[in-house]
Amino acid sequence: MFRFCYKSVPLPFQSCRNVGISLTHLLFLQIAPVFPKSLSSKTSLAPKIDFPPNNTSLDGHFIVSYLRKSWGLSPENALFVSERVKIKTLEKPEAVLRLFREYGFAETHISKILRYFPRLLLADSEKTVLPKFEFFKSIGISSPDLVVAISRNPRLLSQSLEKSIVPFYDVIKRELPVQKVVKIFGLSSWRFFSKEAQSNFGPNISTLKEVGVPNSSIVYLLVHSHLSFILQQNSEKFRENAAKVVGMGFNPSLLSFSNALQVISLLSKSKWEEKIKLYKKCGWTEHEILLAFRKSPLIMLLAEKNVVTKMSFFVNKMGLQPSDVARTPEALKYSLGNRIIPRCSVIQALLLKGLITKKIPLSTVLKSSEKYFLDTFVLKYQQGIPQLSSIFAGKTSLAELGLGFESTSGEKQV
Repeated sequence: MFRFCYKSVPLPFQSCRNVGISLTHLLFLQIAPVFPKSLSSKTSLAPKIDFPPNNTSLDGHFIVSYLRKSWGLSPENALFVSERVKIKTLEKPEAVLRLFREYGFAETHISKILRYFPRLLLADSEKTVLPKFEFFKSIGISSPDLVVAISRNPRLLSQSLEKSIVPFYDVIKRELPVQKVVKIFGLSSWRFFSKEAQSNFGPNISTLKEVGVPNSSIVYLLVHSHLSFILQQNSEKFRENAAKVVGMGFNPSLLSFSNALQVISLLSKSKWEEKIKLYKKCGWTEHEILLAFRKSPLIMLLAEKNVVTKMSFFVNKMGLQPSDVARTPEALKYSLGNRIIPRCSVIQALLLKGLITKKIPLSTVLKSSEKYFLDTFVLKYQQGIPQLSSIFAGKTSLAELGLGFESTSGEKQV
């Protein structure tokens, strides 16, 4: 293959005295079960605080201090949040804060959620937040999974339970096993659909099932937020794209089908033709391009500069033919500086020193695990080339050893 030529969080008490908040109002933290019983509307989470008539909102400095000490925000984030909401009373913020703590959210989770969703400070904990928590509990999501889901996607709390969350759940529970539904809600950073997109979701999942895509691949599309958009597409266009991918020879039972569907869904006809021209310019035939696409669909999403730079290295410095790279298209997805050059430099050094003589497939060089490559090509020949570990680590170049790659014209390049 190779043709080498070589805690507790007190409120700011001083500020509280200035606005007439009693110490009793601050004692709202308590130990509670991970999933508490529904909080009765008769139970006041934090008593209403009265302010002087001439105050339409709390003092900005007080709010910043409150957000830092009670919600765990940094000074910068506390200022950011305080500028985006006008708080007239601490009743709602304290009620929400208490609810989060009762459900097992740590200060780090709470501060992150508030940073991305400041209007949470104005939410009615019992009418908007608690019902969502109770719904997730009712479908089997545990406290740790709930914390993970909402911390990853705080805007989940801004979604309507009746208009977005429940309809979405009703669709996926019909299509997927219960445990998969829990995984999607509890472990993904799912972004909920618009009403229009939701109408396409069910038909699109049905299309995948019709062509033979297994549930595991459907879940893969769902739990990866960068792929989930595919299922939101217009159902007719989606069916057309799925048929196109099947027609290109992809096996629906393999994960590569989902990746190919992603590519076909993202690239317009003109963009697809541009990618074909790019790889032809690199020396691949159209047949080789399609074969490479079947092996590694995501190569069609690589930037032109990325592809050209790596192909130039493989062909001009390693002495490979373009067809050699086409047979191992995954090679184009690896980092040039962190993987390709260090590993190829090790192989080149071994060949030039005569420590190995057989051709090493490009797939073995780049796709093998770190441990396998280290054991097979570095540690094994350490005595013959003491600098081999340093070459592999990218600390020593072949030029420093008086070695180098040779171009296809036979001219040594370093």
